[in-house]
Amino acid sequence: MDADGADIIWNQFILGAALARIARPLLERDEDEIRFCYADTHSGSGRVPAPHCLDRVLARRGEFSSSAWFDALGAGSHHPGSWVLAARVAGALRKLAFEADINDLDGAVIEAAKGHREGGWTRFWSHDWFTFLRNRLAMEPRPNFVFIDPPPDDPRGPGYAMDAAILLDTLGIPYLVTYSARSETSPPQDAIDEIGRSGLELHGAGMGRGVLLGGGAETVVLDILTDLRHLAGLLGGELLVRLPRAIGDDYCI
Repeated sequence: MDADGADIIWNQFILGAALARIARPLLERDEDEIRFCYADTHSGSGRVPAPHCLDRVLARRGEFSSSAWFDALGAGSHHPGSWVLAARVAGALRKLAFEADINDLDGAVIEAAKGHREGGWTRFWSHDWFTFLRNRLAMEPRPNFVFIDPPPDDPRGPGYAMDAAILLDTLGIPYLVTYSARSETSPPQDAIDEIGRSGLELHGAGMGRGVLLGGGAETVVLDILTDLRHLAGLLGGELLVRLPRAIGDDYCI
């Protein structure tokens, strides 16, 4: 975990904004009930330790234009994990029926997750995450959003995440990928160049976290850049937007 749990807030703030952006247009469909299908490759139990810096950010809530993450936190002593946060974001849009496929290699974590469901329908998996993703994409309906959060100590994570991002972009499935942006690790510039998407990175003392959006989810980036600069400052760091390096190619942010 990065300093004071800032990585959790960084990932979740962007995740909440991206989910809301992708989910809202679905409400325009002329259907009584609309499914929003979410997939999480490294789900955890659905509860995470409350970040130490959380109160500092919540106290400045009125200074942010994006409210999806704030609205989804709710009350209580337990901080939501990513898939519980996703269920709350979708649940705020009353016409959506939330469905989730969540995966974690640790069977005990999945057993704990079964007791942390809050709404909608959830299917539990316990597989290697890339195998899980391939199998889930072969099922109908395909996910409306995929969250990929590889463990920072997994040496295969960056390569698999790059392959997954290219696949999801090809299929037009919105996604968010997290990565380590610490100075002591190799910079993910090659991956950014290969995927052709911009990385939103939080840098500062003890911090180094990046988020990459694609498959349509990148449309939220321009809307939240000002919020991310402000959030980075409250977390004791700064925002760095890592751009793809290419000549003669047009990239989406």
